[in-house]
Formats: sequence, C-alpha cells, structure tokens
Amino acid sequence: MSLKIIRDEDVAVALLNMGGPATQEEIEPFLRRLFNDRLIIRFPFAQFLFAEVLIRARLEKVKERYQFIGGGSPILASCLAQANALNAELKKRGRALEVFLSFNYSDPLPATTMAAIKNKRKKYILPLSLYPHYSLSTTASNIFYLKKEAQRTYPEAIFLESYSYHLDDGYIQAFVDRIHAVTNPPEKLDDFYLLFSAHGTPFYFLKEGDPYSYLVSQSIGRILGSLQRQHHWSMSYQSAVGPMAWLKPSTGSMIKALAAGGVKKIIVVPISFVNDHIETLCEIDIEYRQLAKECGINDFRTVKAIECHPGFISALADCVENSLAFCHPRMP
Repeated sequence: MSLKIIRDEDVAVALLNMGGPATQEEIEPFLRRLFNDRLIIRFPFAQFLFAEVLIRARLEKVKERYQFIGGGSPILASCLAQANALNAELKKRGRALEVFLSFNYSDPLPATTMAAIKNKRKKYILPLSLYPHYSLSTTASNIFYLKKEAQRTYPEAIFLESYSYHLDDGYIQAFVDRIHAVTNPPEKLDDFYLLFSAHGTPFYFLKEGDPYSYLVSQSIGRILGSLQRQHHWSMSYQSAVGPMAWLKPSTGSMIKALAAGGVKKIIVVPISFVNDHIETLCEIDIEYRQLAKECGINDFRTVKAIECHPGFISALADCVENSLAFCHPRMP
C-alpha cells in the first residue's frame, strides 16, 4: 500500500501551551478553567466546589504575584514570538508550513485555534508542545482538548504525531548558553551549585506511569555532560497547588537544605520552562530569591528561559521536520 503524500501547505503546526492571564481581569477565569480541569487537578469529590474554595483562597495572592511582574502573564507575547521565529526558521529551510497557537486556559483557546485552522483549510494538524518533557498534565491535556474541539467543529482534520525534542542538540545548547551567561570572568561556573527546578506534577501522575520526571532527568544529564559537571548539582520541583501530594523534593526545601549544608552560591535553572512567566519571574526570581537570602545564601542567580534562543527554535524546527518525515513522505 502506497503512502499518501503530505504537502506542507496542508499542515498546521499547533504550538501548545497552557497559557496565562494577560490582565488582572483574566486571572479568575484562568484559575477557574484550570482548577475545574479534572485531567490536571483531581479533587476527591465535588470538583466544582473544591475548585471554588481554592480559587477564593488563592485569588488575591495570585493577583498580587502577577502585579510583581507587570499585572499579567507575558506568556502570550512570548509564545507568539516563538511561533514567529519557528515560522521564519521553517521558511528558511524551504518548508511552507504555518504555525498556530493553542492554549488550554486563556486565549487563544482550542475553539479559536481550530476555527483559524479550518479557515485556512489545513488538512493535517501537527501538535507541537512548548513543554519539552511529555506529561499527562501538560502535553497530553493540550492535545486532548484540541482534538475534542476538532471533533466538534472540524472532524475531517487529521492529527499527526510529533517527536520529542528534549534531547535535541539545539535545545540542550540553549540551556548551556543560558547557564554560562549568568557568570562573568573571572568567575567560574564550578564555584556555583546548580539547582535544576522543574514544574511539579501531582504524584498520582507518576503512579500512572507518567514519564515526565524521567524525561526531565534525561535533559539534565545531557546538559551536565555538555558542562562537564558531575557533582554540585541537584533537581527539584516547584509550583505545587492544592491538597494532593506533589513530586518532591520541592525547590524551596532544597534551597533550605543547601543553605544548611553551607552552600553560599546557587544558580537556579528553570529546566522545564521555555518561557519566562509567573513561575520564573515571580516564584523563582522573587520568592525563592528572598527565601535564599533569609537562609544565608549570599549569591543567588537565575537562568533566563530559553525563549527564542536560536538553538531552541532550531530544535522545534527539527521536531517538525522529523515528525513529518516519520508520518509520511513530503511532496518534492
């Protein structure tokens, strides 16, 4: 049986992310969508009731945290810049592919994305996650809701499967460059403890076979290899919410433990984040910085997210090309 040729012009690359509230007014609906999503946050019963309690308990604090970084999340602008950079990189490679954004909890929501894809009459959809490490709580959720919307409004669309890029040379090099950028000669990177901080997930995902933590550790291993670093590093998790158990150790507990062990210089690497937003700009750079100071750590530095680093954009383009080559041959 012959394989059907796929033309680049017929493919929509859907760049996936959870999104974030761009303004103070968008924070509450963003949280409501998030905490009522049973694919992510599973309360033992009465999901809506637990979600409302959690929203009411956290709303003012969350609004205050966003005020620290300008009032809202910069993630939409960041992802748009990445989409434009990926479009340009694919065009440079001679690929006539178009990139769309799809967020779970803020605009553009899956309905908006599918309407745009349908309007462009794209026959195929290649989901490409901005979460480099596959998880049931992120990539799987993004794909689920995009497919659900497609079934409702554009059932003839065909979804393709994308490769992973968490070990791509460009992705790894982007982090290596960002880490080196936080030190200045005659400083030596070896003088700093490296703490790789990943976004946490509820522990029940790990029990269900979620590969997330393993994939994160693989990326860290490759980065450490490039840095020729064997010691003086560790991995932790941040951003836990709700009453359920989350992956450990937490980044906060690691900072306390390192300080108690006499560590004075730390570089925090946001290993699972490709955008600077609330988890990096506020949680790491403000809250964990204050914690480190209180614990006696006198040199606390943070690594910027890889954003539109050329290596990362190249990794995304590699992922698109490899995924399409695996699915079907392309038209010359």
